[in-house]
Amino acid sequence: LDLYPGDAGSLGGECAGKITTIGEGVEGFEIGDPVIAIVPGSFSQYVTINAAMVAPKPEKLSFEEAATIPVVFLTAYYTLHQLAKISAGDRVLIHAATGGVGQAAIQLAQLVGAEVFGTASPHKWAFLKSLGVEHILNSRTLDFADQIMAITKGQGVDIVLNSLTGEGFIPKSLSVLHSGGRFLEMGKSGIWQPKQVAQLKPDISYFIVDLVQTCQEQPTLIQTMFGELMLLFKAGHLKPLARKIFPITEAISAFRYMQQAKHIGKIVVTLPTTQMDGSVQLHDDSTYLITGGLGGLGLQVADFLVKHGAKHLVLIGRSAASATVKIRIEKLEQAGAEIFVAGADVSEKKQLAQVLANIDQSLPPLRGIIHAAGILEDGVLSSQNWERFARVLAPKVQGAWNLHTLTQHKALDFFILFSSAASLFGSIAQANYAAANTFLDALAYYRQAQGLTGMSINWGVWSEIGLAAKPQVSKQMQLKGVGSIAPQQGLQILAQLFSQPVTQVGVIPIKGSQFLRQWEDLPFFSQLKSETQAKPTIDFVERLKNLDSVKEQRDYLIAHVQSQVAKVLGFESSQPIDPQKGFFDLGMDSLTAVELKNSLQNSLGCSLPSTLLFKYPTMEALMDYIANDILALESPTADEPVIEAIEESSEIEIVAQVQQLSDEALEALIDQKLENLG
Repeated sequence: LDLYPGDAGSLGGECAGKITTIGEGVEGFEIGDPVIAIVPGSFSQYVTINAAMVAPKPEKLSFEEAATIPVVFLTAYYTLHQLAKISAGDRVLIHAATGGVGQAAIQLAQLVGAEVFGTASPHKWAFLKSLGVEHILNSRTLDFADQIMAITKGQGVDIVLNSLTGEGFIPKSLSVLHSGGRFLEMGKSGIWQPKQVAQLKPDISYFIVDLVQTCQEQPTLIQTMFGELMLLFKAGHLKPLARKIFPITEAISAFRYMQQAKHIGKIVVTLPTTQMDGSVQLHDDSTYLITGGLGGLGLQVADFLVKHGAKHLVLIGRSAASATVKIRIEKLEQAGAEIFVAGADVSEKKQLAQVLANIDQSLPPLRGIIHAAGILEDGVLSSQNWERFARVLAPKVQGAWNLHTLTQHKALDFFILFSSAASLFGSIAQANYAAANTFLDALAYYRQAQGLTGMSINWGVWSEIGLAAKPQVSKQMQLKGVGSIAPQQGLQILAQLFSQPVTQVGVIPIKGSQFLRQWEDLPFFSQLKSETQAKPTIDFVERLKNLDSVKEQRDYLIAHVQSQVAKVLGFESSQPIDPQKGFFDLGMDSLTAVELKNSLQNSLGCSLPSTLLFKYPTMEALMDYIANDILALESPTADEPVIEAIEESSEIEIVAQVQQLSDEALEALIDQKLENLG
C-alpha cells in the first residue's frame, strides 16, 4: 500500500530449516543439521545467521511446529524469567493470551506453578479453557480489572504481561498490580513511558520488552535461553503453538488472514524443499578455471563447482592466497578436488597464456570458464581520470577479451561472465565499472554470434561478499529498492542458469515501486513501470455504460463493488454484504480501507479521496457516491421495466433486488402488488 515510512526491511524474523554452510570458528553445528533460528529476512530460501541465534530443532517436532517457537517463546521466557523473576504461586495476568507470546507465556507460567489470568475475545475463550487457564476474562472491555480484584479478594496480581493499547487498558492493568509487582510492556505503539507509570504506580517495576534489542546487545543471553528452552521441549514440558499453515505461493492469503485477526497462535509460511539443480553437469576428467578465484565470490563459485562434481579447478588471482583463503582451499581439497592456484593478471595476455599452457600440459582438458575478476575505483565522473578508468577496465575488458581470444578454439561447455547490474541501469560514481561490465554483456553476444558458448550475468549485490559486507553499502542499496543476494541463493540461481539457453540475464532483487521511483524519468523504466503496475481497468467503466438500462448499470456496479469489498475483507465472493452496515463494523481497518480505495480507484480509472470510506462508510453510501458523483449514472425509478424484472426473477434474486430499491421504488412496487391482488 506504500504506507510504511522508510524501509520496512526484509520480511520475516524467524524460521526453521537445515544448515547448508558453516562459517569459520562456528562450533556445535554440522552441515545438514535441522535448526530453528531468529533472523531478519527469513522469507527466503537461504539466510545467513549469527550462530548465537540458532538452536537445534527438537527431533520430535516438524519444521512447521518448530517455526512457531523462536520469537514467542524467547520473548515469554526472557520476560517471565529474566525480568519478572516468576516463581511458584505468583499470579500472572496475560493480556491477548491466545496470541503467540500469550500462549508461550501460559505454558511457562503453568510450568513454574503460577496462577494464570488470561484475557481474550469471547470467541477464543474455549481455546484458553483447553489450555487450562484458570481465569478467563474479556480483552474487549475494561471489566477485567474489577473481576480480578474480586477473584483475588482485593490482592491483585504479581505480574502483568501487557500488549493492549486501547483507551484505559494500561491504567486498568496497573490498578490490579499490587505493590512490588512487575509490569512488562510488550507493545510497540501507544505504550507508556516509565515516568508516566511512576506517577500512577510508583511502587512497581516497569519493563519495556524489546527482543530485537536484546538479541543485538546480549547474544550470549539469547543463546543460553535458547538452549534452556530446547531442553524443556525435548523433555516434553513445552509444546509448539497452535498454527495455521500456508505455502509461500499463498503468502498474500496468509497476510490477509493475519490482518483479519482470525488466527489463534502463529501463522506459518512454508517454502518448497530445494536442492542444488541436477542439470549442472560437470566432469571429473575436466578442468574448470575461475578468474578472481581467490576473492570471496570466486571461492563461493569454486565450492559450488566442487559440489557439482568438479575435480580439477584452477583459481587465478593477482595476489597470493591469504591464510583464510588457504583454509578454504584445504576444505575443497578435503572434498576430493584438486585445486591449483595461479598467480596471474588476466589483463596481461602473456601471463594468462602461460596459465592456459600449464593446464594443457599438466591437467585434464579445460572445459569451462567463469570470469569473476574485477576491481572498483569509484568516484563521480568529474573526479575520474584515465588511469582510474583503466584500472577498472583492465580485468573486466582486457581480461575477458584475453580469455576469449586464447580459448576460442577450445570446446568449452560454458564461458560465463560475471557482469553487474550497473551495466543495466547505472550506478552512482561507477561510470567506469558500468562501462567495463557493458563490455562483458556485449562479448557474450559476440561469442554467441561466432557459434561459441557465452553468457553474461548481471548480478546485483551479493551479501557478505566484498562491498556488500559493508553495512553502509547495503543500506544505500536498500533505500534504492535493491536487495542483496544471499550466497546460497545466488549459487542456486547460477545452477538454474547453467541449463538455460540465454546470453544475458539480470539477477537483481528489487522492491517494485520503491525501485522504479528511482528511475521513473528514464524511458526504459517508465515503460517498465507502466507494464508492472496495475493498469486502470477502464474497460469496466465502458462495459458498465454500454449496458442498456439504469438498473443493469447499477446491478453491475453493485456486484463489482461488493466483490472488491469481499476481497479485502477475506469474504467469499458470494457472501452478501449488508448495504447499511458500516465497513468498519464488518471488520475493515485503516489499511484495508486504503486497499479498497486503491482497488476501486484503479478499476474506475479515476482519483478517489483518501477519506473515501470514512465519508461513505456503508455499501449504500459508497454506491450512491460512486454512481452519482463519479460515474454520473441516473437514479433508478419505480417504472415498469424494474417491476417486470423483479417479477421474472427467482426468490433469491427478488430479495437481493428489493434490498437495492429506493424507498420510492419499493413503495411503488408494493402499491402495484396490492392493486393486482384486487
